[in-house]
Amino acid sequence: MSESPPDPLAMPAPEPNGFVKTLNSMGYMTSSLDPFSRAFVEFAPQAPGRCLDIGAAYGIASLAALHNGAAVVANDIDERHLQILSGRTPASLRDRLTLAPGNFPDHIDFPAGSFGAVLLCRVMHFFDGPTIERAAEKLRSWLAPGGKAFVVSETPFLKTALTFFPTYQARLKAGDPWPGMVDNVGAHDPKREGTLPRRMHLLDETILRRVFSHAGFAIERLQLFARPDFPADLQLDGRESVGLIARKD
Repeated sequence: MSESPPDPLAMPAPEPNGFVKTLNSMGYMTSSLDPFSRAFVEFAPQAPGRCLDIGAAYGIASLAALHNGAAVVANDIDERHLQILSGRTPASLRDRLTLAPGNFPDHIDFPAGSFGAVLLCRVMHFFDGPTIERAAEKLRSWLAPGGKAFVVSETPFLKTALTFFPTYQARLKAGDPWPGMVDNVGAHDPKREGTLPRRMHLLDETILRRVFSHAGFAIERLQLFARPDFPADLQLDGRESVGLIARKD
């Protein structure tokens, strides 16, 4: 008896390191929630409106927020990810899940004040500088007063970025407002070439503070943090990711 072909809309199995490949070579979803994504999940049921999960992938945070009682709009650039998320959602929770495929921030829109909380986890580091600024402005527009944005991005303090670090430092010294733009990811992380976009923008707390303060947010929490859930070849010194919680007053 011949084997059945693999289901094209099944979530890939997690790798031994916990990463789950996306279907569109835009990196990976983690198998567990980082501290800032957990903060989003905890805030979601009491947020002043529905919650938006941008770049939801297969729904690690969306599902947790649904289980915690929130109504969630899940966005992703690849509609297949959202279809898998829908299939993973228990029938009892599905009436609180809305799927919203589209390319954030320029090809998806919502009315002002639509959401009480927005999660942008491991997405913003795929944007160039002007797109990051537009993203922050859209998030503030979409949030209701008292709503919060939760942001997680990768930083220049990844072990695979060590060969890029001198460039980052030189740009900082020269006053470059976007010092972490990597133009050839494969040159620094050949192991993951083909599963990541060619360009990646490594961010730090100074950049996120500047962008979100300028967009009119009040910064509640902003810090670099360790990623013990990352593969060992990415872990450097406990500053692998940067997290932000910003409030719209």
